[in-house]
Amino acid sequence: MKIITVEHADQGTSYVPVPCKGTVAKVLCVFQTNTVQPNDTVVLARGATAVNTVTAVSSDGLVVETGVPDATNKGLVFDPASATAANQVIKITDTGAPGAKILLIFFDDSAYVEQAAKEA
Repeated sequence: MKIITVEHADQGTSYVPVPCKGTVAKVLCVFQTNTVQPNDTVVLARGATAVNTVTAVSSDGLVVETGVPDATNKGLVFDPASATAANQVIKITDTGAPGAKILLIFFDDSAYVEQAAKEA
């Protein structure tokens, strides 16, 4: 497991290069100011597909919020060697105006892809 620390600005989109092949296992977020409002979100995605979403539950800054993995896409694999650029980075976007924030992305570098067995 690798932990990626990211400072993310207000209402922007950031792209974080992945260090190796893996998946986003968990996300923690601390909003740095009290400009955050309940239901503001920070979405981590592979391209246009969300893999984890942090939703603010209070308007207090400096509260640790935990992201929720997407039920369908939480296991999408990121790979710096992929031929598809969107698979090489974690895309981070906001909704609302949550202000500056620090993210801890727990990146599982033991991800694997199970291939279907070949028929004889």
